[in-house]
Amino acid sequence: MKNSRKGFTLVELLIVIVVIGVLSTMMMLSSTEAVTSAKASNIVSNLRNLKTAALSWYADNLSTAETSGFKLSDKKSEIAKYMSNEGLGDYEFVGNENSGTWFVYINNTDSRVGDKLISRKSAVGLWKVTTSSNAGVSADLTDKTGNVGMFIR
Repeated sequence: MKNSRKGFTLVELLIVIVVIGVLSTMMMLSSTEAVTSAKASNIVSNLRNLKTAALSWYADNLSTAETSGFKLSDKKSEIAKYMSNEGLGDYEFVGNENSGTWFVYINNTDSRVGDKLISRKSAVGLWKVTTSSNAGVSADLTDKTGNVGMFIR
């Protein structure tokens, strides 16, 4: 006897819908992970660009930088001239005048990005930076959000 059925049963259609749903969920999860990783890479890249700009400014203005009372944060507009990309977001330069150390920091508000930064902190040299005029740093990035910075000098 020949089966003359033309079409799909309800069970077959439901199975196909469930499989498509599972696959789309997996794709969404992996794309979210990729976006988070890209944001963390962008923060690290921006910090490196800012560090390079600050060091270039320092090399060109050594006599100014060695005077007492010098604050790197006052030179933000001059340092910006050394950057090829003006759209680096909200960043600041801070320094500890007593020790002569300088840091650049960017504020991270996304804890998922913070997870990615924590995993990269030792490889790229990331620090938690305080924003006072007398900069303090900590290797502890465990709260995942806040000012993530990089040592300049």
